[in-house]
Amino acid sequence: MQLSTTSKYAIQILGFMARNKSVKYSSKELSDQLNIPYKYLTKVMTKLTKSEIISSTKGKYGGFNIIQNIKKIRMIDIVSVFDDIYTQDCVISEVQCDENNSCIMHDTWQKPKCAIDDFFTQTTLYNLVENSIIVDIFSKKTHN
Repeated sequence: MQLSTTSKYAIQILGFMARNKSVKYSSKELSDQLNIPYKYLTKVMTKLTKSEIISSTKGKYGGFNIIQNIKKIRMIDIVSVFDDIYTQDCVISEVQCDENNSCIMHDTWQKPKCAIDDFFTQTTLYNLVENSIIVDIFSKKTHN
């Protein structure tokens, strides 16, 4: 399974923002801190706003902030805004793979696939931030 660049950026952005939920971040600041192209970042932020994970405030003191409890934002909640991770695409070919039309890896792949599914449904943004899985890897500067 491969996440899209957009999903990866969304996780990076939310991980960065979750470190200090009380701060309102500008698109420029996030783009600079996370080294994400500005235009790409604004498209991600629009979708995250529409999904009601973050809010946007306009004006001099505006910006983006997380509005949901980070202990309740699961990875699946973020990724599903951008990707269909439950697709039946085969891991080794370009066709759909299921019980009726299975590839040579189908049965063997089920156990790791379930572990990946569990990660996305059970891991929260809080878990990632608390374990410092995201932010230090992706940010090029520390936010003050």
